[in-house]
Amino acid sequence: MKRKILIILILSIIAIIFFIYLLYPNIHLKSLEKEVSNIMLPYNIEKITLKSAIGDSGGNGDYSTFRVVLVIKTEMKIEELKQEFEEMNLKFKKHYKNNNNKPIFYITNCKSKDFKSARDFSISFDELSKVQDYSNYYFIEFVE
Repeated sequence: MKRKILIILILSIIAIIFFIYLLYPNIHLKSLEKEVSNIMLPYNIEKITLKSAIGDSGGNGDYSTFRVVLVIKTEMKIEELKQEFEEMNLKFKKHYKNNNNKPIFYITNCKSKDFKSARDFSISFDELSKVQDYSNYYFIEFVE
């Protein structure tokens, strides 16, 4: 009887560990998404939407890179926008420990509702389906 209880206990512990292992990436990704969502943007930058997913880093193919893509609208040129974000000196409390809590981000022009990263990753934004002119829209990809 004691042996049966011990086996059930060990199997339960293994199942709990496995369940936590499966849940952790989603919890971590949602946490990163929340930090990006909380960025206070200047008055001349409008936040349109954001999405997150786990993707490949383009390196080892393990699909363990966390990505949050923020869609914004502004009259600024891409160079001005990059400078603006660098000057914001963003710090994320829970992420980027190896980068002094500074987020790694890439800014690209929006050309359609589909974001395609240079790092083998894509997300589609239905919110952009009705946009006729994408000239003032940008994707900001945060990568961890």
